[in-house]
Order: sequence, then structure tokens, then C-alpha cells
Amino acid sequence: MRIGIFTEAYKPLISGVVTSVVTLKEGLEALGHEVYVITPRAPKQKEELDPYVIRLRGIVIPRKSLKGFRLVPWVKRHLNRIKHLQLDLVHIHTEFSMGLLGLAVGKKYRIPIVYTLHTSYQDYTHYVSKLMTYMIPNTSKKLAFFINNHYTKHCDMTIVPTKKIYDKMIRLKHDGRFTILPSGIDLKPFYKESYHAEKVQQLKDQLNIKDGEFIAMIVARVAKEKSINDLIVAFSEFHKDYPNSKFFIIGDGPEKPALEHLIEKKKAGEYIKMLGFIPHEVVGLYYQVADVFLNASTTETQGLTYVEALAASLPIIVRYDEVFDSFVEDGKNGIFFRKTEELVDKLKEIQEKPEILKTLQLNAKESVKKYSKESYAKSAQKLYLELIEENKTKLSLKKTR
Repeated sequence: MRIGIFTEAYKPLISGVVTSVVTLKEGLEALGHEVYVITPRAPKQKEELDPYVIRLRGIVIPRKSLKGFRLVPWVKRHLNRIKHLQLDLVHIHTEFSMGLLGLAVGKKYRIPIVYTLHTSYQDYTHYVSKLMTYMIPNTSKKLAFFINNHYTKHCDMTIVPTKKIYDKMIRLKHDGRFTILPSGIDLKPFYKESYHAEKVQQLKDQLNIKDGEFIAMIVARVAKEKSINDLIVAFSEFHKDYPNSKFFIIGDGPEKPALEHLIEKKKAGEYIKMLGFIPHEVVGLYYQVADVFLNASTTETQGLTYVEALAASLPIIVRYDEVFDSFVEDGKNGIFFRKTEELVDKLKEIQEKPEILKTLQLNAKESVKKYSKESYAKSAQKLYLELIEENKTKLSLKKTR
């Protein structure tokens, strides 16, 4: 097959969508397919060296929270360029300019269109307009519904990563057909056996981690919806009783200044460290220095960083959300909390009962093997072939009428 992936987010940008797209591309290529990524030109990029990545000139989005992203105007002018790729199927991973181009390609050349819903925009209206979200919340929600529904309605199939999102689409009465297909990742870079003990120790020395210290970590976009402020508050409280502990925050984003101010206010700068952006290819090493992975977000659609942490045999302590039901078993490979003060109690409990942490570590890696990029690619391939056959039948029926 010749598959076209249309996305606003691609390397060198770092996000869950980028990880999903890269993993899918590599997995499908390993199965023998030709996969083209159609995406805007990256910031400061002069030349694209991958012949299977088609870069289109875009314009800067004047929002700090969307730094690095580009929008491509008048997308239909690129149809002839895409025509030469002779695609068998379009797979859209965005709701913006590249998504509109993907819809136009599928419609013009009468090929199936698949849409992966990475973001349910009802949870992210504040990124579009804080004022609008505050002043006219119902209108904001309707606009968010329209953004997603435009794609669910006009695509042949919408992929959602979890049952939580599937149920939400049905509850909100989105048009179209849906199937659950969790995104996969390359798990090997996160396995403990992928790293020599000396390399792990070097990073511990670099981060000033002393023997016996308890290390908590989060890897996430530093944004309001991640609720990292709750983690800082909880960890600073926990640290009062267990001073031999540190919390590392990996990631960048618009909430960084506010979190730095909160850390300063809590006088926690010695033990809560914001490490900023870390290249994804070395994040696997950082997981090796931690004892637990923390997160308080309830807006995740799939939680790829949680899967990465578990693959690294790192137990996760997370605020409960339905999205975790498919891969987190409370007390087996992770621990759920609901209120911030409950997180403090959970952290204290695993200090007082170290056998709990050992059990979680033993079960973590095995619990996410179904999220390998090989499984993801095979599932996507099966769906593509079914839709291509279905499309052939439709076209032949139209000819006979």
C-alpha cells in the first residue's frame, strides 16, 4: 500500500502525536508499505532529507502555546503535488490545515480516509480563546464539537485510542464510524536492559542523585491541563516527612514560568527540579534513574508517556481517569489517587511498605507489551485493507448504476 499521513505535528517537534505518527510510519514500513508524511515545514528547516516526508511552506501561529507549529494556507493548491504519490489511503492526524488537505485528497481521488482523534477539543477550548471560554463557554464547546465532528463525519473511519474516548464520542453524538485502536510505541528504548549501569550512574551524578534517594518523575508537556501544580504541592508536603527524595519535571510548555514561581514559593528548589526539554531519543535513559512516575492529568486521550514509564519498569502513581482502565491495574502495576492530599498518603505508603513498590516494578513492563509498534502497525494495516476493499465495492456499485 501507499499511505499518506497528514499531520501538523512531526519531527523535530516533540509531542504524543509526533510519537504516534513516527511509530506508525516505521511500523508500516517494516511491513513493506510506502508511507508518506505530509506536514508543514519545520521551524528553521532548510532541507528535508527523507524523500517520504513532504514539507509544505506554512505560516507561524502567533500563540506561545503553539510555538513551532505552522499552518498551511490554501491547501488545495497542493493537490497536484499529492496526486503524484498515487496514494491508496489517507490517514489524518490533525484537525487543521493538513487535515483539510487530507480530506480534499481523499475526496478528489476517491480513496478511503482514516482519521485518528488525538484531541477531544472540548477539553482544550482555553487554547483557542481564554476569553471566549470564560465568557461564552457553551459556544466554545459547540465550536470544539464542530472541529472534531467535521472529521468524524467526512472520514470513512475514526480511530480513537481508548474506550473512554469512544464512549465520549457516542455520548456527544458525533457523526461517523469509530473503532478503538491504541497507539503503539517502540518499547525497546525504555527497557532497563537497553542501558549499561555505568551510563545510568553517570546521569545520576549529573542530576546530583545520591544513593538511597527516592526519585519521582513526570515527562509531559508543561501545560495547565497536566495539573503539574498539584504534583508540586503534594510532593513538597511529602518531602517534609521524607527529605531524602527529589521530583524531576521533564518537558517544556506555557505553564513553565507559573510552575517555577510555585516551586520558589514552596521553597522547594533544592528537591523539585524542572529539567526542561529533553530529546525524546534520550528520555528512556532518564526513566532509569526514577522510582515512580507521577501524573495528575485527567485530559489524556491515551497517555503514551505512561506506557513508556511502565516499559521502563517504572510504576505509575496517577490521578484516576477512565483512560487508564485498559492498561493500569491499581496495586499491580500502578496506584490511583483522586485528591491531591491522597497522593501524599500514597507516596508515604510506598516508603513505609517497600514491598508494594517491588511488586509494582515487577509487573510494570509486562503490562504494556500489547502497545508495541509492531502490534499497532498490524492493527492499522488490517483496518486499511478492509476500508480499501469496502471502497472498491462502493465504486464498482456506482459504476453499475
